[in-house]
Amino acid sequence: MSQIRRRQFLIAAAGLAVLSLPALFGSSAWSQGFPNKPVRIIVPSAPGGGIDASARIVAGKLQEYWGQSVLVENRAGASMIIGAEAVAKSPADGYTLLVAHDGTMSMNPVVFKTLPYDPQKDFAAISLITMAPLAAVVSLGSGLTTIQELLAFAKANPGKLNHASGGTATLLALELFNAMAGVQIVSVPYKGAAPAFTSVMGGETQIAFGDIASAAAAIKSDKVRLLGLATLVRSKIFPDVPTIAESGVPGYETRTWFAAFAPGGTPTEIVEKIGNDIRRALTEPDVRKRFLALNHEIVGSSSAELARIVRADTEKWGRLVRERNIKIEQ
Repeated sequence: MSQIRRRQFLIAAAGLAVLSLPALFGSSAWSQGFPNKPVRIIVPSAPGGGIDASARIVAGKLQEYWGQSVLVENRAGASMIIGAEAVAKSPADGYTLLVAHDGTMSMNPVVFKTLPYDPQKDFAAISLITMAPLAAVVSLGSGLTTIQELLAFAKANPGKLNHASGGTATLLALELFNAMAGVQIVSVPYKGAAPAFTSVMGGETQIAFGDIASAAAAIKSDKVRLLGLATLVRSKIFPDVPTIAESGVPGYETRTWFAAFAPGGTPTEIVEKIGNDIRRALTEPDVRKRFLALNHEIVGSSSAELARIVRADTEKWGRLVRERNIKIEQ
């Protein structure tokens, strides 16, 4: 064998050996050193807000545990599609992650005709981080003080109440309420939660559904009235606030959740390591204090449980969109 052919043979053999390592030793051989370089967490929204806060709080602890930089990168736009697509198309090695919410993963797939990612195929679920119940608030000028009064007025005056919708999630929350309560409250679109709540504070609209973290400033201003939370049981953070379900709309539940994902195909061992470290971070007193200040309920979950929640919510919202013939322009 010539020297050139011998060199080619040795290079090919070395390549085959590298490719066969996972089969010989298992994929854990590849994940034992993870991470050995900086990790990016992409947030598909602008700085500020629940998704961004969740990512940054968790990133700080992961950086501490791993001894590597964990950088949070905001890629906002197109109803959070831009950031999610970037992660879906990233290498499946655990070094690019996504922190997103239910709107990104369970609502976008059912309200938009085309989507450049499939949440259930293009992502590996890592862990649920926190949940924030949705709150129903009304303007002081509406004169409404309870969910029961809201229901009575809406039934007697169909189309007379206006709802400030700050995005897909709040619009669907209203549509679910309309369907389950048998009322007709009109949606008025706003560019985000802040202007939506501002409109209620100023009396331009009478009601808004929004996650409790986003509604907190409006509630503290004493310019809106908190009527109820969209949970099946009372919140641990707001035990004195009645649920909408107990106030006349049995079974009504909608909440925002925040969770971590990796690109689909990421080795199971890496997904498990990241998930274990996120759940560890959620037990830290300083992390719990920061999330509670945001009115987030700390959860932590297995990969399987998060995947189940994504599927269940996608089915729930898809059914509502079909039944109500909801159309949203991308």
